[in-house]
This record gives sequence, structure tokens and C-alpha cells, in this order.
Amino acid sequence: MKPSLQAVYLAAVGVTAAQETAKWPLQSFKSTPLQAPYMNVTKHGQTELGYLFVSPHDILRETGYPAIYADDGQLVWRGPQMNISAYQPQMLDGEPVLAYWNGYLFDGFGFGGISILNNSYDEIYRVTLPGDHRFSTIADPQTFESYIDIHESQITDDGTILVTAVNITQMDLSSIGGPKVGWVQDGLFYEIDIKTNEVLFRWSTVEHLSEVPLSDIVLPLEDSGQNKTAPFEYPHLNSVAKYGDSYLVSSRFMCTLFFIDKHGNVTWHLHGQKGGSFTLTPEASFCFQHDARFISQTDESITLQLHDNENAGYTSDTKITTGLILHLDLKESTASAVQRFWDAEEPVFAHSQGSYQNLSNGHVLLQHGATPKLEEYDEDGALVMRARFGYDETLQSYRGYRTPWLGRPRTVPDVVACAEKGRTVVYVSWNGATDVQSWRVTAQSDSEEVRTVPKNGFETEVRLDIVTEKVLVEAVGGVGDGTKSEVTVGDAC
Repeated sequence: MKPSLQAVYLAAVGVTAAQETAKWPLQSFKSTPLQAPYMNVTKHGQTELGYLFVSPHDILRETGYPAIYADDGQLVWRGPQMNISAYQPQMLDGEPVLAYWNGYLFDGFGFGGISILNNSYDEIYRVTLPGDHRFSTIADPQTFESYIDIHESQITDDGTILVTAVNITQMDLSSIGGPKVGWVQDGLFYEIDIKTNEVLFRWSTVEHLSEVPLSDIVLPLEDSGQNKTAPFEYPHLNSVAKYGDSYLVSSRFMCTLFFIDKHGNVTWHLHGQKGGSFTLTPEASFCFQHDARFISQTDESITLQLHDNENAGYTSDTKITTGLILHLDLKESTASAVQRFWDAEEPVFAHSQGSYQNLSNGHVLLQHGATPKLEEYDEDGALVMRARFGYDETLQSYRGYRTPWLGRPRTVPDVVACAEKGRTVVYVSWNGATDVQSWRVTAQSDSEEVRTVPKNGFETEVRLDIVTEKVLVEAVGGVGDGTKSEVTVGDAC
């Protein structure tokens, strides 16, 4: 019997039959059909304030969605099901927003757009890169509404957004043992005005080959690069950030960070194995990194952070994945390690994705991509929280964040009620509402009963001592104070 496409994919990513059987359990509820993975949180100290933002992609169930969790592992908001990546809470025009990529997903890249939501979960902008920019893809002649890649959605202080894209083009690969007329999947990034969708800056790796040497690639060529349908993945860009008029860009398969000026010139590049423009100390080495950002910058030095995977899909996955802080001395052209973060009791060996976030008071949050785990460290580098939301290789999230959030859903609470042994049992939830303090439940009958109970996680159960035909449920406290839902009592919940 020919295996299904799903079985072929699971085999390709190393999912065993035992893993497929042991699916990570999902939270489910009476008041809503929403489901989401359980988040198992263990704390070893004081964590920073804020909710946890992840985008669980379940390989086995073929589902993905943006989500927000509370610190105790309770679901707060689950967004629509979709192919999702580059999900992160940010600020736009002084207001909190959520930004994420969604679209057509391929193996390691995709073609889609960036959705930007306000804190009522309305899509207020949709950033796209249409086909008139002339992209060539492995899916030709199929075309797409937008050609933004899955890897970045960074909003700048100027109201612009940084995104990546891929484009198949010809390149001479003879210097690395490939054909002279070879094919590569070029990595590009763009800066786009969010409100007008105007492209303000474009940069292509292939167009700067002299500054981004092909010899620095660490990805094995093998049989790729022979044709358009199997291009060599040079260079796989996975993060972009803007500082002044310049851009910090990360290339996963070159194990390299590039600093690019406003004219597109490479000011310097830091190779995690060879050093590049810098002399690299052994402790500062890195590879297959994600989410590179500056911590501080002067004319003489730069301190930066990154998620150091140290593994890829074709490696033996024997090196521990860490969060890494590096110091670059621009005068002496040296790169040295400042600090690494890792969970010594439960080390991670992530072969893709991941993020590094600086929190307040010196805390750091790591999310490990293909390994569905978050870790928070305090200002001394001690682990204060670990949280897991899936089994390795079966559930993943491209990045993860912690930040305060005030959800203001435009919906009303979801309620279901049923009669049970002379009582009325009510279940109530409100997807995305963050600051409801309690629920007031009123029986709509001759013998009216009113009961107010504290909100208890995503869904709260309320028991009335009478049987009634209808109940009215009202949110108490917070921005949604007084919002009501009325439902008819059924025979079963």
C-alpha cells in the first residue's frame, strides 16, 4: 500500500509510530469547541509579568494557530486555525498588536502575507508582497496572493515591517562542487510600509555574492542545485532587525550574521565558525542560529543576542541549544561570548526555529522552536521557569514571547448550561478576554437565583441549586465588565 503524504512527511521529520500514537493531550471545553495543547508549567523562582505567546503547529493533527497562555498554563486566547509562523506581540503607533505570517507552507519556507491584529483580535492591516515583484518558485506555474516568506514580521518604530522572501535563480555552484549553471533559492528581505504596502527597501543575497561568499555556506550541497525544482538553499535568511538606517540579518545555513547599510552594502559579517570580519573566540562559536537582535550598540562595540540552535535537520543533534549573548569589539574586530543560557537538567537539542527575548530586570525567555519548550532565566542566569506544550518532533512553535496584554474581544462570552440532578450547571468562557474577575449567573425563572463566582481559568463552572429554563451570564470586572450572554438550559452539556 502506498503511504499517505502525511506518513511520508512524518517519516521525513523523524516522527516514529510510537510518537504518532502518543499525541500530546489537548485542552477541551464544554462552552466552546476550541481546543489547544496543555501547557505544563514548572516554576523554580519569580518570573516576570505577562502572558506567554506561542503558535503551536501540530504535525500529527495538521493544525496550527496563534495562542496566548497564562503563567499557570491556562489558555487565554486561541486564534483561527491556519498555517502560521513569525507570530509575535509588538507595538504599532503606540498600541499593542499581534503580527503573524499565514499562507501556503512548504518545507522550510512559504508564500503568504502578514496579518496585524489589534487587542480586540481584529485584523487591522494585511501586508503583502504581490506577484508583480516577479518571483520564481518551486511551485511554478502556481501563483500566490503574496510572496512573503515565513521567517520574519518585525515592526519598526517608523510604522514599517521587515519581512523575508525567497526566489529561485541561476548561480554558478562549481566552487562548492555543483554545476556551473546551477539553481539556488535566493534569500531576500524587504522593508514595507504597513499602511500603504509600499516597498521601501529590498535586499537580495545573490545580488551581493561578493560580500556574502558562497564558500561560507555550511549546508551540504548533495543533489540539490541541479534544477529549479530542487534548488540549493542559499542562504536561508531567518531574522531581520533594523538599527538606525542599517539592518542586522541572520542566515541559518551560512551560520552568519550580516550588518547591511542603507545602500545594501555589507558593513561587516560575523561567521559563527570562521569569524568572518571578526576574530572569534572558541566560546563564542554558534551555528544554525535564529532571532538575532542587538542588545546595545555604540560606535566602538555591539552586544547582541541570538538563539543558538547548533543543530540542523542533517546533523546528529548532539550539541546543546542555548541562548547566547555576544560582544563585538568593532575597533579590535573581535567577537567574544558574554553569557549562555541552557537548562542543565533538561537540555534541548533543537534542530530548527526558536527565539530569544530580553525581559525586564535582566530576565531572558527562550523558546526552542522544533522542541516545544519555553525557559525563563533570571538576572543571574538561573532557571526560574520551564514550560512544555508538546512532544519533540510532533509539535512546534516558530518563536515564543512573554509580554503584558489586555485582550478586548468584541464577542460575548460563550456559555452552555444543562440540568443535572435537580441543579443547573453552567460553563462559561470568553476567548481572548484577559481581565474578567468573576462571573455573575442569574437563573431566569420564578425562583430566581443569582450566584457570582471567581473566574477559574479559561472556562469556569457554576452550579445553581435550582433548575431553570434560561440563564443570564455577566462578566464582572475588567474592560468587558457587564458584557452578557443568555442561553437556554439543555438536557446535557
